[in-house]
Amino acid sequence: MNKLTSILGGFAVIAVAIVFIINFRPNANQPVVDRPSCAIEVRGNCITPLHYDTSYRLAVWGLDSERARQIPLRRIVAEGLIERWLLNEDAKRLGITVSDDDLNAELAAGRARLSMPLEAVEVTVSQGKGKTVQQKVQADDLFPYLRLDQDMIRPLDVKNRQTGKFDLKTYEKQVRMIGKMSPQDFRDYQKEELIAARMRDLVRSRVQVGEQEAFTSYAQDKSTATIGFIRLDKRFYADLVADTSKKAIDAWVALNKEEEERVWSSRKPQYTPECRVARHILAKVSAEAADQEAEKAKAQKKIDEAKARLDKGEDFAAVARALSEDGSAAVGGELGCVGKGKMVKPFEEAVFKAEEGKVSDVVETQFGLHLVKVDKIAKDADAEALGRAEVDKDLYLAHESERLAAESAKAILAAVRGGKTLEQALEAHMTELKAKATAGDGKDDKKGAKKDEKKADAKAAAKDDKGAGEKKDGEDAGTLTFDNHPQRPVVEASMPFNNTGTPIRDAAPGTNPAAIAFKLEKPGDVPDDIVPLFSGYAVMQLKEKKPASKEEWEKDRVAFLASYRAQKERDALSAYIARLKSTLGTEIQIHPEFRNEAARPADEAGDTEGL
Repeated sequence: MNKLTSILGGFAVIAVAIVFIINFRPNANQPVVDRPSCAIEVRGNCITPLHYDTSYRLAVWGLDSERARQIPLRRIVAEGLIERWLLNEDAKRLGITVSDDDLNAELAAGRARLSMPLEAVEVTVSQGKGKTVQQKVQADDLFPYLRLDQDMIRPLDVKNRQTGKFDLKTYEKQVRMIGKMSPQDFRDYQKEELIAARMRDLVRSRVQVGEQEAFTSYAQDKSTATIGFIRLDKRFYADLVADTSKKAIDAWVALNKEEEERVWSSRKPQYTPECRVARHILAKVSAEAADQEAEKAKAQKKIDEAKARLDKGEDFAAVARALSEDGSAAVGGELGCVGKGKMVKPFEEAVFKAEEGKVSDVVETQFGLHLVKVDKIAKDADAEALGRAEVDKDLYLAHESERLAAESAKAILAAVRGGKTLEQALEAHMTELKAKATAGDGKDDKKGAKKDEKKADAKAAAKDDKGAGEKKDGEDAGTLTFDNHPQRPVVEASMPFNNTGTPIRDAAPGTNPAAIAFKLEKPGDVPDDIVPLFSGYAVMQLKEKKPASKEEWEKDRVAFLASYRAQKERDALSAYIARLKSTLGTEIQIHPEFRNEAARPADEAGDTEGL
């Protein structure tokens, strides 16, 4: 009986092969459409619209036409066909092909393949109302929406529903509905897809993964560390520590005249022929607030309070420090010498309509409600002198704050390396800064500023109080001090992180705080150098390092090995295809109809739901 079954089974396979080889003929009744002869040309070789359309339909099969149109697939399908061509060409070099029997077996099983690119593709995505943006899309991220598996196989209905066996008529119906091509054309199309699939499998099969290698990767992923760190922000040193006297700025400019002249030349149009030295008070209106009316009412109340205080004769700078919600509050609302084209339009109009020394009416912008005061109207030579002074100060502070932050970080690192805790090292540093500031204030008793050791920033308050005279109640409310500066250095602790974590945000390019931390051996260790940040520098110290345990590895081993191998296989295939693509250069041309979403033919997606 078993022998008879085997013989009959053999006849069945032979019969299927004969059906495919003899009966599948090109369809002579296909409609003629006025379209390009080639969808894609690669080194002069043509990938036809017929293959492109079939790949697209296989991708969206089972989706209604509207949903299909929402998925940006045109360029992805084109890149997939280019990848298929590359794999087929290299298969010829290696002598790899597929037999008729193998192809027959795939088709008889109802497995239709298509190629999707491995790497992300830049596509045009609609945002509605005719607006589009360019966006990188990973093809396999779309597979769940396309109901497509990771092997890029689309199941076809090729069986007789009564017998459950392969049925030629059912198969042909599916091919014509999906591919809009003859069975023989579909066979040729699928042969190229199957060869490409074999090439992918060949590349992946060469990947070898040792258990020790996998454990090393697992340990890197699962091992954690925590650090303590101090961030030394340049803004803190610019606001409170740097010597901003004219003498200090002039001395720096004298040594850096070439840079100063270059920057001034680029910024000069911002100040000339006229600029206005202005201050403002801002009552914010957040665009994200749920109740916009309540938010505006709150801002109106604050701006009314500011106006009332000004009407009573209080100094504008003092009220700005006390009430303004802008970053300029700490410097009495100072904005520098404002030229045209620098501020938002309503604010700029208010500045250039204001009378010198007078407070404007309330000005509304997208940021909230403002009161504006123009201290001086500067024109021509005066505007140039004020503008150059501002540029000089900006440049000086950029360099000086960088130097001060770096020196401070190195001093703290040296103290920690010498045995102090981060807390002790920072406390000593802050005490030194406050002592220097207090000593400096004693030498230069500007504008009668109070020497308040707790605030330790009479210098900063004085430089912001130009001509304010006797101080009034509330004037110091918004003054920045060593104790209230938003970027003041404090000791922070990271959350546990692995080797790919981000324990310190804003690390400068090429700096990896996580990698630095994992090189430290035991708690209390510090790196050899400070950590560069976009905003300054950081000093870090290892608090704890917790390696992955063997018990955890044994529990996760099987699943991790599978995912690790899959990633290594993907990396190998990606590198292989990248090498093949690197040989093409510019020898690829995709017709616009086959890469632009808006160019999709009306019947391309089709309504395939339920077919």
